[in-house]
Amino acid sequence: MNLKSTSLISAAAAFLALTGCDPYVETSPGLPAPPSAEIAWYFLPDTVDGVVGIDSNRVVVEADVSDDVFIHLWDFGNGQVSNNPVDTMVYYVEGTYGISYQGHAPGGMAYFTDSVTIEKTLELPCEGTLALLTGCDNPKTWKFASDAGTIAIGPEPGSTEWYASPAGALVDFQYDDRWSLTEDGEFIYNNNGGTMNPFDGYIETTMTVAPSTYTLELQAGPNGEDLFTINGLTTEAAEICGWMGVWDSGPTYTITELTEERLVLSALQQGGDCINPVGSGYFTLIFAAE
Repeated sequence: MNLKSTSLISAAAAFLALTGCDPYVETSPGLPAPPSAEIAWYFLPDTVDGVVGIDSNRVVVEADVSDDVFIHLWDFGNGQVSNNPVDTMVYYVEGTYGISYQGHAPGGMAYFTDSVTIEKTLELPCEGTLALLTGCDNPKTWKFASDAGTIAIGPEPGSTEWYASPAGALVDFQYDDRWSLTEDGEFIYNNNGGTMNPFDGYIETTMTVAPSTYTLELQAGPNGEDLFTINGLTTEAAEICGWMGVWDSGPTYTITELTEERLVLSALQQGGDCINPVGSGYFTLIFAAE
């Protein structure tokens, strides 16, 4: 299971600097003096069984900049960013990630680039969001709820302005769809034969979908919500974008409500190619545990 999380830390908590570089400073004629900055990243110090070492999945970034810097922007190379001068990123999947920093001031911009290599994939215990979503050792299956607004869409997250389904109003081949997200990152969609096709006049399309994978990211939503992204799906006819609930949503879903029995997701509308066009609406999708 791949998970990611971001949290702010105090600079005083860090003491093992592994990498530090002077940033490039860009200036413009006639402006005040350019900003000064010292940039560093390092793995979070850790102590296991009394042995001092590092946590090789948690990277601390620090920008010690002059007071005139009014915008900070870290890009962690995994789709996550931060506006804090000091922050921590947890990388759960092994690989090499580019890190960059921009510090904007009236006299110009300081920026820095480097890369960090994560040598192991971090597995977390099945608890919290992961437990509620997957069921851990008792795998959970999700189906469409029968509530009013089970499928809704509008111009903003949570909006039902454009459409909201009446209670119990979905067709049978939607109600028999089943979705499972497993503890180890597998995504399983069983449509029991037919899938609602929004790209061909909202008709039933017969297909079988092979299992795929998903990535859960903790506190990565716009307001700190958890979210997950579904990787591409394979049918007997084609490779299609990963999705859950309705075919023209996703592939990333923000979890707005999650209990043992209920799952509410918010997702952008997409065109079948994993692209969310300008002006896309936001789906709200409600599921019940089976």
